[in-house]
Amino acid sequence: MTKFTKFAVSAVALVAIFVAAKASATIVVPPTLKVGSTGTQVMNVQTVVGAVADGSFGPMTKAKVATWQSAHGLTVDGVVGPMTAAAMNGTSGSGTLPAGCTSTSGFSPSTGLPCSGSTGGSTGPLAGTDGSISDVNELSQYSAEEVGEGQNDIKIVGFEVEASNDGDISISSARISFTITNASGSDNLDDYVDSIAVWEGSTKVGSADASDFSEDSGVYTKTVSFSNAVVKADDTEKFYITVDAAGSFDSGDIDSEVITADVENLRFKDGSGVTTTETGYDLDGMDVSVAFVSFSASADTELKISTSSSTPEADIVMVDDSSSTDGVVLLKGKLTLDGDSDIVIDEFPISFSPVGANINVMADSLHLVIDGEEYTESVPSMFDGSTASLTFDNLDFAMDAGDVVEFEVVADMTDMDGSIFAEGDTLEANVTASNRDLMDVENQEGDQLADSSEKSGTANGEAQEFRTEGIAVTLSSTSASVTAGNSASDDLGEFTIKFKVKAVGNTVYVSSVAAASLTTTGNGAIAGVERSGTATIGGVSVTVVNSTDSDMTANGNYEIQDGDEETFEMTTTVQLPTAGAAGQYRALLRALDWSVTDDAVIAGAGYTTNLDSFKTSYKALN
Repeated sequence: MTKFTKFAVSAVALVAIFVAAKASATIVVPPTLKVGSTGTQVMNVQTVVGAVADGSFGPMTKAKVATWQSAHGLTVDGVVGPMTAAAMNGTSGSGTLPAGCTSTSGFSPSTGLPCSGSTGGSTGPLAGTDGSISDVNELSQYSAEEVGEGQNDIKIVGFEVEASNDGDISISSARISFTITNASGSDNLDDYVDSIAVWEGSTKVGSADASDFSEDSGVYTKTVSFSNAVVKADDTEKFYITVDAAGSFDSGDIDSEVITADVENLRFKDGSGVTTTETGYDLDGMDVSVAFVSFSASADTELKISTSSSTPEADIVMVDDSSSTDGVVLLKGKLTLDGDSDIVIDEFPISFSPVGANINVMADSLHLVIDGEEYTESVPSMFDGSTASLTFDNLDFAMDAGDVVEFEVVADMTDMDGSIFAEGDTLEANVTASNRDLMDVENQEGDQLADSSEKSGTANGEAQEFRTEGIAVTLSSTSASVTAGNSASDDLGEFTIKFKVKAVGNTVYVSSVAAASLTTTGNGAIAGVERSGTATIGGVSVTVVNSTDSDMTANGNYEIQDGDEETFEMTTTVQLPTAGAAGQYRALLRALDWSVTDDAVIAGAGYTTNLDSFKTSYKALN
């Protein structure tokens, strides 16, 4: 060998040593790399272990890593963890910065590795360099979802991602799929969906148009990129897939479609910038069924009609005999709107039932007041029957989903002439099932609410009795007591009802006579006795006295001056066994006879209005 040859060989050797040294300096890998990881750091590993340097950590690379680990006395698992990485770096991992690092912050410009102590990451500050996904769990509440036409941000899939305690991770993308099977309609995704979005909690982190999905045999897929979707070490975050539905569906498309949505994989980066694709756990197996339905079906809209607790009970309403009496409330009701759609009410029919005069004689005009907004209709002359339905139209009354509003039905009464419209005539207002079905109500898409499924309930008023003069009766108190007999079935029950009587429009007379009756006709106070809900009159005695003024007229009547109110007390005694067998007994005030003249016998003008609550509690007699 010549001196020149020796020099050449030495030069080649030096170059080889330099190249090897440079390679050793640049092939520095971060933990952890495994099957599914990609990127330049995987290429570095592949260069070290002699695999094809394509940047994709697959089974061949894993086998090469395992061989390398075996040759270097490491645990053979085919995963580049901290110990394997330190060995490949030619250092124990402490005291030496990756190539190109001049401080303990930031990333190496030549290797892309975080410098020692760095908490930086490829998508922001990620703690640690070895973070990974430790679990992905499907949220079970999303299983059979329903999406209506035109609806936005409807959740169809949910899942939780848990990060390992080795470091933070940043979810960079998800592969989302829709599988469509439709026997008779469209299998095009964009006939159902305009776009999809991915949310981390309440923050949108990704989105895509339906037209961007690739289709293969009815399966539409797209890898949707995320922005700033970070899961902290040893923490769990919830993710959701939502859809914006197409503005309208063809009824033929949605009558037999079967669509399932899934998340096939997740790609994430750790604090060192290594990207890994995760396909395990619940991924590629969620298969949530999604039904695309008409807007009304998905909104679950229901307008409920009910009687308000403050609606007037049957009562005496004083009217004038020479001028109209306005503002008589006949009915109070409530409208409750359930579901997700707003509505507009345009027509609202109401039934009116008069007794005595016809409604076109009794009332000049009728009013519907909904949530303070008043609508007025004149009473048509054709309304001359016993019952008439009047429609309040052109209302254009809007209700928001979830609203509860009150409504009233009010009448302006004519003057009582005493012949056609006479004392004791009554008027009642109701919202019947037929009225409800004829209501014109549209949802926010302009579709009529269905009679059978989207409108329900009724509102029922009580008959208001009209008079220019008469009495008003109010309950004061009730009591019941038992005097035990000497043997079985001989108890004596005493039942007392106290009430007030007010004279309105004239001086009135109330008879001091009282009797028990199964009916509401008689002379004076009419008492009723019930045994376990069944009326009885045997063995019963009744008295009525005026506690305010005990003076009576020569005809045995109590006189009450116009505007005065006096207290009465009706006592009913029930004696066993004359009254019947042992059992639960109570007393009721069925009617009270009165007159504007001091007649010897006062009967026939029985007051029966609003007496439902004029009854004692039950007492056991034995």
